[in-house]
Amino acid sequence: MSGFEVYNSNGALTIDSDNKSIVMSTVKAMGGLSDTGFYRFSSDFGDGGNLGFLASDFFPAEGLRWYQPQVNGSYCFPGASLYQVNTGRFMLSSNTAGIQSGYLDVFNAAGQLTWSAASAGTMPRIMDFFTVPSSHDLATTLTLNTAFADPWICISQCPGNISSDGTQGGYSGLLIRRLSSTQYQLQYINRFQKNYRTTMGNGGLRIALAYFTGY
Repeated sequence: MSGFEVYNSNGALTIDSDNKSIVMSTVKAMGGLSDTGFYRFSSDFGDGGNLGFLASDFFPAEGLRWYQPQVNGSYCFPGASLYQVNTGRFMLSSNTAGIQSGYLDVFNAAGQLTWSAASAGTMPRIMDFFTVPSSHDLATTLTLNTAFADPWICISQCPGNISSDGTQGGYSGLLIRRLSSTQYQLQYINRFQKNYRTTMGNGGLRIALAYFTGY
């Protein structure tokens, strides 16, 4: 049925027959980290001394990336692939993975299956967002409460970059710290790179928080 749309109670579009739904493909443990403490920075959460890099081939080239922090007090610099060892896990989701035909199949105008109730359990359910108001400069730490516990954070939406010219390191991007299962802190840091307002403008920032059935 082309033209089919479903919205949740917050007015967000959740099913759209014109766009194939994203489904879960892989749950991954963090594994070992490299170069822990090599890059240092200034933030309210720490100096990066206990952060290391994920393996260079950890993520596939395609698909959305999700991270679930599991340890209170831990923080990460997801845009730069810097994490504290053994503090969370990852979910990979893709719109190229197949959808199983079943009850309430939804098709696009070309007759391609874009959603089904049979595959709904493998899809990320967006239940909340990290919302940074347009009035807030994220150089100042922001504390947010989530509508549900232990969310999967869409780190594909998290800006971040770290670089070095061999003598000095530059960085910019979003840090996330877990205080509890429902309370998190965000801060945007930068050195020798653009600050939050220059990079993001005055439109604020919104990062999806999902629930995956069984996880």
